[in-house]
Amino acid sequence: MTQFIRRLEIRGFRALSAFDTDALGKVNLITGKNNAGKSSLLEAIRILVTGGAVKTLVDILDYREELGSSNDAERAWLPTDLAPFCNLFSGFPDLASSQHGFSISAEGALPESLSRISAQFSWFVRRTDPDRQVFSYERVAPDLFGDVDAFPALALDIAGRPRIVPLDRLLRRFLRRPEADATPFACVYLDPFSSRSTSQMAALWDAIALTDVESEVVKALQIISTDIQAVSVVGSDERGSRARTAIARSTAHSSPVPLRSFGDGVNRLFGIILSVCNARNGVLLVDEIENGLHYSVQTEIWRTIFRLASTLNVQVFATSHSWDCVRAFQQAASESPQDGALVRLTRRENRVIATQFTEQELTLVTRDQIEVR
Repeated sequence: MTQFIRRLEIRGFRALSAFDTDALGKVNLITGKNNAGKSSLLEAIRILVTGGAVKTLVDILDYREELGSSNDAERAWLPTDLAPFCNLFSGFPDLASSQHGFSISAEGALPESLSRISAQFSWFVRRTDPDRQVFSYERVAPDLFGDVDAFPALALDIAGRPRIVPLDRLLRRFLRRPEADATPFACVYLDPFSSRSTSQMAALWDAIALTDVESEVVKALQIISTDIQAVSVVGSDERGSRARTAIARSTAHSSPVPLRSFGDGVNRLFGIILSVCNARNGVLLVDEIENGLHYSVQTEIWRTIFRLASTLNVQVFATSHSWDCVRAFQQAASESPQDGALVRLTRRENRVIATQFTEQELTLVTRDQIEVR
């Protein structure tokens, strides 16, 4: 069982102006009050282990609705156009007047090429060499209204590999081609409402259908509905064709029925287990993992997550506000030979502090109902 991230250091990213923890385990539950930085922590890990992929940055900004209309990319750059991107940096700085950046680094078993990343906002011009038919980017002083045809960009350093990402690429949202340096390292992110997206669930299903882990999905769904016997995804993504739909064979019905008819809990669990299976030999990030799940099934779900994390070599990072979720996590962690860690994030002035609870402390926390959320 590989612990890809054992220690994590974050500087200048969103709510995490100066964040350190060496308390991470194989399966991690992150708790804390609203605006404590839980989602920011998941985003930082996601950016790191995907090597600062443009798709990751777009997905993060788009999910938070921080990008404006895609038509904004056609306008000349104005100071107000930079507002969406200041959210990536601690303190929401004025990007038009100065340079700002963030850095994320980890110690553990991550590939060296994914162990650290830094990003700095700056202004560039594009220089073309017509003889060699190549171009390069040159950093310039910020001058929004000058004669120089400059553009804003993120200057990334990915474990020593430089890369310039013009901000208009992020505004476009839809990438025209796959990224040439995309990492093969598995990283799956599940937001609180992903189970409502049939297209996302279908893509996850397609990746594991007819493999050795397909049966794990059915076994997990039986935690909530014991009558489910098999699951499949039918339909097509092609325009004019039947939309993709998850269906289930059940002893309670004479013919297959849509999985959505089993309720939000089954569909949320469907997304969680599909995500674990797709994250084999990598990292799984789940925001508000308890969404839609009744407290009575959460311990068994955590047991399944611990077991699959061990079998498939997945490091799990999940967030929760729920005391029932904390208690269920503690019960499952106490029964597992691998390392489960509860980490509480607390905001103190301008810093977010991580506090780890050992297995013994977590047992006392749940026994005495000590507040750790």
